Amino acid sequence: MRSAVVRDRGSAGVEASLAVTALLATGMFVIGGLRITNTAGDVQAAARAAARAAAGQYSPDAAASAASAVAAGALAERGMACADLGVDVQGDLSAGSVVVVTVTCTVELGDVVLAGFPGATTVNGEAVEYVDVARGGL
Repeated sequence: MRSAVVRDRGSAGVEASLAVTALLATGMFVIGGLRITNTAGDVQAAARAAARAAAGQYSPDAAASAASAVAAGALAERGMACADLGVDVQGDLSAGSVVVVTVTCTVELGDVVLAGFPGATTVNGEAVEYVDVARGGL
């Protein structure tokens, strides 16, 4: 009976290190998942704001410029740092038409890569906005 006790010496330290490692990996997985989920919501909100800004413009260049500025500002306001931000504006700016804005944001996940996430992931958001029929100009 005494030999069984001797053989188990030191196993509590190994078990504790395995438990801590598993707990850290689970924490990193949760943090990475929340970061991607929150980023998707933030990018979608930025796309909606950018679509509203683009629909208020009268030229395609002004619409693209306004959408890019508003999307970058909305993401910065939410504390988002996109490694690569893309804003694409499609549609006609004539009264009563539709403008579609797609915002693409590449998010760095290097700090949670040990939990199985890639080093970076791309999140897209798309929004549709109608150009006001009663507006002047075009």
